[in-house]
Amino acid sequence: MQYENTADAEPNSDGSEVPPGLDPDVLERMVSIEAFTEHVDGFLHRATTLSKDGSKAFTFHSDEPEDLTGNDEHPYPLHYFTAAIGL
Repeated sequence: MQYENTADAEPNSDGSEVPPGLDPDVLERMVSIEAFTEHVDGFLHRATTLSKDGSKAFTFHSDEPEDLTGNDEHPYPLHYFTAAIGL
């Protein structure tokens, strides 16, 4: 796959262009994420986010552990946050 490289970075050693999101010459990026959240029941919540171009929707749920009066059927919000740090 070829990418348009608008920052005039050097091509990779194999001659392919550097994808714009990985270009080391780009020093600043604007990231915008839309998320829609919905209370389902008790501590169960549903969140939907859109892909960068808005063509795909990703839906996930969060719950709380039983000791926090949830049903413990899905990760709780802190699990998502902690996992995101590792990504």
